[in-house]
Amino acid sequence: MLALFALVAVADAGDLSSAVLLANSLLSSGGRLASDVSDTAFVSTHNHRHRSRLMPNMHMVLPSKSKQTVAEIEAEADQLREEIAELRKEALRRLEELEEKLKATTTTATTTTTPSSTSMGEETISKTPADTSEEGLLPAPTPIVFTETKSKRKPGRGIANLLDETRWKVSLSIGREPGTWMPKEWGKSGKRLNISFIAEFTPSQLYEKEDFLRGGYTNAKILHVVDNEIKLGPSISEGERVYKVKDGGWQVNRGDGPMGTDLLRFYIEVEEKISHSDVDVYVPKGRVYSSCGYFPFLGDAGGAPSVKEAFTKELKRIEDQIDKLQKQKDEIKNPFNFEGIKISREIFKLNRSAEQVVDKLNFVAVKEPDKRLLKFSGCGDVGLTKEGGVCCQVNKGLTIEYHILGRFSIASDEDECFVDDEP
Repeated sequence: MLALFALVAVADAGDLSSAVLLANSLLSSGGRLASDVSDTAFVSTHNHRHRSRLMPNMHMVLPSKSKQTVAEIEAEADQLREEIAELRKEALRRLEELEEKLKATTTTATTTTTPSSTSMGEETISKTPADTSEEGLLPAPTPIVFTETKSKRKPGRGIANLLDETRWKVSLSIGREPGTWMPKEWGKSGKRLNISFIAEFTPSQLYEKEDFLRGGYTNAKILHVVDNEIKLGPSISEGERVYKVKDGGWQVNRGDGPMGTDLLRFYIEVEEKISHSDVDVYVPKGRVYSSCGYFPFLGDAGGAPSVKEAFTKELKRIEDQIDKLQKQKDEIKNPFNFEGIKISREIFKLNRSAEQVVDKLNFVAVKEPDKRLLKFSGCGDVGLTKEGGVCCQVNKGLTIEYHILGRFSIASDEDECFVDDEP
């Protein structure tokens, strides 16, 4: 009962949140209060009089001075239970009123309101119309326009399949080269055979075993020669000739090139000896093997600088420092000046650093060759060295030798590829 008066006092003081918490605590302990009253119905006359003075309007019956019977005590206990039930109802009603006030207060804090008449603790909330003037507003955002774009790179391309479905024009220059193991009479005159064909690097797997393809990023694939023919250029006495060939194979070999670079290996198979009657150079029947440097370019344009570019900038920075120190040294007339000696020492250190950077740059130049030395695919995502080596296989007992036949050049035979970014 005292808790109820405390609840009313807190609510009248305007602390709505505390009143709600106190009311919830009163309701949760209501059942316990009823049981306590039943167990203590035989309280003293002094306590009943004290309760009567505290709650004069609750219609309580004053206890008799004479000794109470069991029936009277039970009747008084029932009356107390009824009074407690009434108190609970009153508490619930006040709790609902407090919750409504709390909601109204929250709404008032989050919306722009104008004061109006207040009656019986209830507030009438009216919203003011939003200011529709354009003053003080942020500028309208720039609209995003989506346009169809084309990408030069085919979707799903990786280092292992950059050559898939690409066409290249291959030109063989057959003749004697330094270090060849071909017979001494072969190509002694210095004449050469010019052979050309169009090669398609297919994604189809090659199941036939070939020792020349030593293993790479993926299994060997089929190299298709367009129309299965190659053209032998004319000589002084003979015109152009066409020879039938069989499809071959190709593979990218990882780390087989200089300084651990990648190599492209491929071959075709000729069905007869290729030559002119007026030259001492020929291509023997069988498989003709070729290899060249393979350099993928998967990074996006405008990305981070390459290692080669970083070393080049570092070398330029060192050279600029050396020039600056040299000018300072030239201004010192006394060669034994302490400052001059100090500058000379710094120049010596910078020259040593420059030599180290040059060595690194020479190493990286092999790993990242100048793009002018490469021939790129139509998509531009892979570059092949302009020239490569050509050889044939010669079996000598249990050993296999590869004899140099000449060199070749290669160039893309396809237009720039533009495909949708979306699959």
